[in-house]
Amino acid sequence: MLNSQEIMARAPFRSPIFFVDRVEEEEFPTIKGYKNITINEPYFAGHFPGKPIMPGVLQLEALFELCWLLYSGREERAPQLELRQLKRIKFRHPVRPGDRLDLEARELERQGDEVWVAVRSSIAGETACEGQFLLQLR
Repeated sequence: MLNSQEIMARAPFRSPIFFVDRVEEEEFPTIKGYKNITINEPYFAGHFPGKPIMPGVLQLEALFELCWLLYSGREERAPQLELRQLKRIKFRHPVRPGDRLDLEARELERQGDEVWVAVRSSIAGETACEGQFLLQLR
C-alpha cells in the first residue's frame, strides 16, 4: 500500500496532472489504487458547466500513472514509460464529483521492452473505462 506522500516521492507526476491518491494493492503483475473525484478539480469548470463529468482522457491518464507506479516499483531507477498504443478502450459510465474512481492495471504480455497491460477504472464496482495499453519500457 502506498499513500499520497509515498506515491509523490516515487512518481514524476505533480498536480494538477496527478491522478492516483492511493495504491491499495501492488503485487506484480497487478496494481490497484484509486482517485477521489472532488468538485474542486479544475477541469469541471468547463466539462460540463452544470453537469460536471471527468473527461475520458483524464481517466486514461490516471490509468497510465498507475501503470507507471507498477513498473517503478520493480526497477532500480525510475523507468521511462511510453504509451505506444490504445486498444479496445471503452467508456461505459460517467465519472462525477463525489465518486471514488477505482483503478487497476495488470500486465498481460511482454515482448522485449514492449508490454500489453489491461486497464480498468470503476465506480462502486461498475466499470467506467476499460481497455488495453501497449507500453514501451526503457
